[in-house]
Amino acid sequence: MEDNKTPVEDLLKRGQAYIRTTLQLFKLKGTDQMAEIISSLVSGFVILMLLLLLFVNLNIGIALLIGDLLGKIWLGFFALTGFYGVVALVVYLLRNYLIKKAVKNSVIKILLKDEQFEVEDHHEE
Repeated sequence: MEDNKTPVEDLLKRGQAYIRTTLQLFKLKGTDQMAEIISSLVSGFVILMLLLLLFVNLNIGIALLIGDLLGKIWLGFFALTGFYGVVALVVYLLRNYLIKKAVKNSVIKILLKDEQFEVEDHHEE
């Protein structure tokens, strides 16, 4: 059988194939970016859990040491709790800069890792 297509039909068929290929490419790029974000979150979570265990054990030791120096063990735990209360207040007050900005920048960096942007210098000479 011969293929008797007009140039317009051929062009439409190629256009449809191009659109399907482009959509598939977007899906694959989106999947890659989502996998990158999830793997970063999971590995970060594992590291965070290990550091948390280290941190808890270290703080118990510090609280016991402070308590021993103050003469009553429970005073060491209260002193350390007060210190972390002050640290938590400072972090809460600076949360937009310390936490939100860092997370936002990390996600943007992952999403745009393959993109190349030219930055124009608008400084006056």
